[in-house]
Amino acid sequence: MNIFHLSDIHYDPKNQEGIRKLQKIIQNINEQITKPDVVVITGDLVWKCNKEFYAPCFKELNKLQAPYLVITGNHDDSQDLQNALKQFAPSHPQSEDNRKLQYVCDKFPVRIIGLDTFKANIGGGDLSEESRLWLEQKLADNSEGKPTIILIHQYTLPTGSGFFDRNAAPWYKKFNQIIEKHKDTVKLVLCGHLHNSLSSQISTVPIISGFSTNWGEELLNPSNSDPKRDFKRPLSYLIHRWENGRFTTYVAELS
Repeated sequence: MNIFHLSDIHYDPKNQEGIRKLQKIIQNINEQITKPDVVVITGDLVWKCNKEFYAPCFKELNKLQAPYLVITGNHDDSQDLQNALKQFAPSHPQSEDNRKLQYVCDKFPVRIIGLDTFKANIGGGDLSEESRLWLEQKLADNSEGKPTIILIHQYTLPTGSGFFDRNAAPWYKKFNQIIEKHKDTVKLVLCGHLHNSLSSQISTVPIISGFSTNWGEELLNPSNSDPKRDFKRPLSYLIHRWENGRFTTYVAELS
């Protein structure tokens, strides 16, 4: 199974360069010899929660020649994104919670769980008690031990960045404890938010952030409290391949 991983589109009609980059990535995915079984987009589809930007964003995403799954980022509004999915991507799994975009996709050899951590005006997000209990229930409801991926926007471990680590939230610890508890079935946590690919482990479970389709951010600078955007780095996305009971992650870099 091949899972193609994009993140942090930040669609904004004023940012034509960002739109061109997204179009280039979608074209590259469609032309890949290795075809995706599914494309996952780990949040921040639009810029600054502007619901008017969802229509043109989904117009581009619907050019993908593969099914795709999205989750909310801190620049998405949970209700607005749910409404946009119903209108522009009706085949997308519907949420199990009217307030949050949370779902389980069981159509593939690997179960995919989308978790919503959006909280208005809070970059570090939030994991409500209801969402925590929902996630626990879904992970426990797996008597066959089906391998599972969690999609979540924020990276829940230290990053080495003064900007991103400044926004570390108390709920990260609770989330990580859930992952550790279910480490036998959770095989991968995929996230975004960092605009770069960073990988580490929650207990024995890999957590990997996806590249932004728009711009990179400076990491490994603990004294930097403001984001430093890098518009010049090569466009990249990730391919996570599930084979023989394990994941291998590849970086697809566009010239």
